[in-house]
Formats: sequence, C-alpha cells, structure tokens
Amino acid sequence: MKKSSALLLVILLLAMSLVAACGGAKQQTGASTDGSLDRVKKAGKLQVAVDATYPPMEFVDKDGKTPIGFDVDLAKAIAKKLGVQAEIIVTDWDGILSGLTSKRYDVIMSSMNITPERQKEVDFIEYAKMSQVFVSKKGVAVKAEKDLSGKIIVVQADTTSQEWAEKIKTDTVKDIKEIRSFKGATDAFLEVKNGRGDVIVIDEPVGLYYAKLDAATFTVTGRALAPEPVGIAIRKDDKDLNAAMTKAFTDLKADKTVEKLSNQWFGIPELGK
Repeated sequence: MKKSSALLLVILLLAMSLVAACGGAKQQTGASTDGSLDRVKKAGKLQVAVDATYPPMEFVDKDGKTPIGFDVDLAKAIAKKLGVQAEIIVTDWDGILSGLTSKRYDVIMSSMNITPERQKEVDFIEYAKMSQVFVSKKGVAVKAEKDLSGKIIVVQADTTSQEWAEKIKTDTVKDIKEIRSFKGATDAFLEVKNGRGDVIVIDEPVGLYYAKLDAATFTVTGRALAPEPVGIAIRKDDKDLNAAMTKAFTDLKADKTVEKLSNQWFGIPELGK
C-alpha cells in the first residue's frame, strides 16, 4: 500500500511537472510572437505595395497592367523564401505610406528612401543604396548645384528629390527658376521631354534607365546626392514578419539572387557602388 501510494505520488508529480512545462512553453511562445508572420502564411500571400511609375525599379509591362521591375522581382523572391506568393498592389506614391499604416497591405517595396521622418511612422529593412542624379535634356549641362541657376527643375512629388531641390532653392541657389512636381516619375520625364523643364532630380537607376531608353532626349549629367539607404517599409508592430523578411533578404544576398537581379535590371552587381 505504501509502495502504491509512493508510486502514485511520483506519477502525480511528473504529470504536474509536464503540465507546468507545457503551460510555460505556451506562455513563452505567446510572449515571443506578434502573429504577423502567421497572418501572412495563413493568407498564403505577402501583399506588397508599389508605385508603378518608377522604371526599372517598378513599372507596368507593355500589356499596361502587369507590374514588373527590380523591386517586384525581389518581392517575389522574398515571398518565396517565406513560403507564400507575392501579391503586388499598385498604388499612388502620395498615399502609399498611409496605406501601409492603415493596413491595406503588408509592406512597401517601392524604392523608398529611409529618412528619420518616415522612421517615426514605420520600420525599414534596408536592401539597397541609391544616389540622386541630374538627368538633363540635351543641350542642358547640369553637373553641380550651381548649374541649376535659372533652370526649371522637375521632380516626383513627396520624394527625397523634391525635398533636396526645395532646400537648395532656399539655401544656396536662390535663382532657380521653378520647381515642378508630379505624382509619377513618368510624368516628370514627359514634362522635360515636352520642353517644359530643364532637368530632373531622381534616383540613379531610374535616371540611367530613361537616358538609355531615350538617348536623344535625356543625359545623366551629374550627381545631386550621394548614395542613401533604401528600404522595405513595414509596420512597427509586425516584428515577426520583419525578422523573417530580413532573414529572407540576407539569404538572397548570400545565394547571389540579389546580385543576379541587379545585373538583370541595372547591368551592375549592386546599387550605390
């Protein structure tokens, strides 16, 4: 009887230990996850917002509806690493950040510069560095800030390029004739092509793309800003998704996928070098 009682006591204590351990593990797991990665995996897709007016980073194919470009391909590669599909959502640049914070999509991959102001709203996963260049129409030689005197500068609205141009006009080259801004980069280039602007300030890969596409009109004539970080924008609450995407990107760099995409779209192994 005593032996049986002792045995029962041992069994009871083991059972209690097991329950406590399981409960503790569950509590610990719950404390370490925010559910963002599980949300994406359950949906089977990573929703990625792009402003499709920024070739070769993100733009619309010849069919007029299919998003293509470096960022689109990179988004698909990252989604594949997560075990899901990438759903590319085309949206206007001027509302792209508010769309993320209001949960219309999971992330933004649209050549977004990482700035202190934006970091107050969202987190970033840096994936490239890009300089800003002057793309001048033929016959206009803008190689440095001083050459902007008397010129009409064209930029995409709500971008680092616009901020830079406005600061230069206020601080150093006060006789800049005008700064014109447009919702999309394609509209900015069209403005210069039609003779209503002298020079565009824009990210280097975009400038090089247009200079190659229409060499009779555009030339990259100088650098406005040194390379600055560009990142995937993600909500601050989505820590698990952030960690998983960061690892996915690191793996894609290690296996040379990023280098392959860069060579495919830009003809160089890495931007900002």
